[in-house]
Amino acid sequence: MTSPDTRGPTGRASASLPWAGALLAVGVAAGVGGVLLVLVLHGVQHLAYGYDEGRFGAGVLQASGPRRVLAMALGGLLVGTGWWALRRWGPALVAVEDAAREGGPRLPVRATALDAVLQVVAVGAGAPLGREGAPRQVGAAAAGWLGERFGLDARRRAVLVAAGAGAGLAAVYDVPLAGALFTLEVLLQSFAADAVVAALATAATATVVAWPVTGREPTYLVAPFGPPSLSLVVGALVLGPVAGLLGWAFRRASARAREHRPPGWRLPVLTTLTFAAIGLLATAVPGVLGNGRAPTELALLGQAGLGTAALLLVLRPVASVASLRAGARGGLLTPGLALGALLGALAAAAWGHLWDGAPPAAFAAVGAGAVLAVVQRAPLTAVVLLVEFTGSGVPLVVPLAAALLGALAVARGLDARTR
Repeated sequence: MTSPDTRGPTGRASASLPWAGALLAVGVAAGVGGVLLVLVLHGVQHLAYGYDEGRFGAGVLQASGPRRVLAMALGGLLVGTGWWALRRWGPALVAVEDAAREGGPRLPVRATALDAVLQVVAVGAGAPLGREGAPRQVGAAAAGWLGERFGLDARRRAVLVAAGAGAGLAAVYDVPLAGALFTLEVLLQSFAADAVVAALATAATATVVAWPVTGREPTYLVAPFGPPSLSLVVGALVLGPVAGLLGWAFRRASARAREHRPPGWRLPVLTTLTFAAIGLLATAVPGVLGNGRAPTELALLGQAGLGTAALLLVLRPVASVASLRAGARGGLLTPGLALGALLGALAAAAWGHLWDGAPPAAFAAVGAGAVLAVVQRAPLTAVVLLVEFTGSGVPLVVPLAAALLGALAVARGLDARTR
């Protein structure tokens, strides 16, 4: 007679305790890391442009032209020198996408954190890049370190790293569902049960931890609009292919710029000169500075001037790509969102001459979501991001889906032709 096997439920329960503890710890770490990066960002913005209250766009407007140039030049020198030193004396940086693979390389915690801080400083100084990469890196690096401390196997460590990245995104933008979807759709490309639990648990925890600093209000103010009209849905179908072309071109140009970052001492020289040139441009067109939140919000409020929107639609992607080519590191989420919102604002003005009933704010939101989906290669995440960013909910889903049909088809067709 053999003794009963007591490793079943008890063993599973014992094994689940480190996993549950790791999820909680990663959520807290990602939330704290996100809060610290937000504080650094705000501190740099206020110091660079000399304002005490209000949002970055208003602070830039009240700053003098010479101050805009000086802030950008000094910011470019600081971050360029930092990245040059990190590249020369630090360990090789690891992409979050690589670290989130089973058996993938480990993210070096200190170097990753320093790179994240430099990205936030660049955006705070006015670089036209996104800050979303920084909290993702910090969350992922913390998750990798904690996964080892909790003794998790290679697969669960990979899931934890991906969840940490999504939790970092969720924390800084107060977007728990979009952060979880980013983990599943972009990094893991899996909706396995344990991955879904990990993504949701860490994103929710990080969001709550960050609430005292980030608040609970939607990231973007948006003009109210009612249920989607037929005019808006048909207009979204027309807008989609144009948004797909714009998003694809921006994503491709940015990827090429990243591949040709300058080596050695040229990096701080080029970041300083490029940032200073963007600052000089900002003396006439202040909306070119920053990650794009200010022009996006104007478009979502239906207050974007058409001339300014058209100008920024050209200048902002050029400035973003130039920054990446000079050696700056940063994301494309909010810059892509801004491009789509500006495109939507212009499209709304043109569409209004053909068919009334499509609110400009809704058109801008649809354009923002369609371009973002192509830039990020993540349609589900883009839709949920936009809904959480604006707090607009269900009225956006149908027109967004209509726009995504054409946007994704154009982008995939262009990808296939250029392979």
